[in-house]
Formats: sequence, C-alpha cells, structure tokens
Amino acid sequence: MISSTDIKLKIQEFLKPFAELAGSIGVSPNVITILGFLFSIFSGIAIAFSNLTLGIIFFTISGLCDMLDGIIARVNGKTTNFGSFLDSFLDRYADFFPLAGIATLGFYLQDFNLFIFSLLSIVGSFATSYARAKAESLGLECKVGLLERPERFFILLAGFLTGFLVEFLSILAILSNFTAFQRLICAMEKLKK
Repeated sequence: MISSTDIKLKIQEFLKPFAELAGSIGVSPNVITILGFLFSIFSGIAIAFSNLTLGIIFFTISGLCDMLDGIIARVNGKTTNFGSFLDSFLDRYADFFPLAGIATLGFYLQDFNLFIFSLLSIVGSFATSYARAKAESLGLECKVGLLERPERFFILLAGFLTGFLVEFLSILAILSNFTAFQRLICAMEKLKK
C-alpha cells in the first residue's frame, strides 16, 4: 500500500527539476507562495460564479504553487523562517477560498449538501492545521492523522474532475474533521505524560 508520505515524496521528486530550474533563474519561493494564494482567490471567485472550468484551472495552479514553493526553497537553499511562516499563513487562506466558493455556489443553487459539506471542510481544514500549530507551540509534535494539505487538495480536485463534487466533499468534510480530532487526542495523550 502506498502511504501519503510515499505519494508526497514521489510528487516532490517529480517537481524537483522544475524547482531547480526556477531557482536557477532566480524565482523566489515566496513569490510562488503568493501566486498560489492569489490563484486560490481567483479559484474561489470563479467557482462562486458557476465557472467551474476556470475555477478548476485556478485551483490546480494554486495547488501546484503550494507544492512547488517548499521544494524550490529546499533545493536551492532558500529556506527561511519568514518563508515558512508566510507559507503556513497564506495556506489557510488558500484552503478557505475554493471551499468558500463552493459554499457560495451551493447557497445560490440551494444545494444544502454542497453548502454544508463545504463549511464542514473549512472548519476541518482549519482545525487540523491549528491543532498541529498549537501542539508545536507547547513543544509537542503532533503530525498524526489521515489528511494533510496535499491529500485535501487531491480529494477536492478529484471531486471537481469526476463531477462527484458533493460525494468527494463529504469525504473531505468527514476525514478532515476526523484528522483534527486525531490530533486533539494525540496532544491530550502527550500532555498527560
């Protein structure tokens, strides 16, 4: 069975030549981070206005930027605390905008499932990230759980591409919140020691 870590490593290996090329022409990883953030906004707006094709394109570009920025930084020796903070900070917005676009579309179409699963996916994504950050601020490592950001991206992308958006969104909503509670339990167990 392929683990999410294996998938992440394979994607990083695939993107490494692009990262090296970007670094060789002076592309900053922070610029890629900001571009990913901007494309996530464009994605959310396009989805909210029912232009799913454009929304999917922008969403995919945003996801690629998110995968590429860290690789560019590592491959070219440009990792910084500021870059790491900027990436984590803007990732929360990049999580929000496409899902908010879907929630807006669901509200407009009066599709309760689309609307509610989008909101549950937003809170699950935020709670997962917050649980890890808070645990780390307390000196704990708490990276456990089923879904990291790349898995959330691919689940939502699969929903867009297959046309089963509500079904994949329900999976995302359930598993992202499950992951958040896995991290809660992890932190509780470590804090009791």
